[in-house]
Amino acid sequence: MAWAVSTQLNYALVPWQCNRQVPVILPVALLLVPLSLLGGALSWQAKRRGGAAFKPERTRSTEDFVADLGMFSASLFALVIVMQGSAALILDECLR
Repeated sequence: MAWAVSTQLNYALVPWQCNRQVPVILPVALLLVPLSLLGGALSWQAKRRGGAAFKPERTRSTEDFVADLGMFSASLFALVIVMQGSAALILDECLR
């Protein structure tokens, strides 16, 4: 969700940022990275606790796989948010 919000804001804020010459893309990205990493922390906590107790028919390996996938996805999306935000350091916001 943090990556989707970051991507949408990157596109939506460009005209506003160009007109006012205020850099907002990178600070927004830096605010959304912890949100993405929070999802990874929740997955790590779920793995440590043993998974979802309301699904007893699942095996432990399934719970571990889903938790590992959540942690990997969270770190991957945090990296993508940082990379998209760092493009604001290189590219001018008024380029079209």
